[in-house]
Amino acid sequence: MIVVEYELVGTHTTTGATASAPFIGVLRTRDGRLAHWREYQHTLAIAQAVGQVGP
Repeated sequence: MIVVEYELVGTHTTTGATASAPFIGVLRTRDGRLAHWREYQHTLAIAQAVGQVGP
């Protein structure tokens, strides 16, 4: 099992605002190959980044 934590950062093309959202990924391998990938996202941060909800 591999657990990764990462953050995506980008600039909204309409507003020019920079935003970021954290992610966690849990990957499982079997016989040397990727067998499963589950990703957990901070959905509120993503919605705020694209202007769907206020800060």
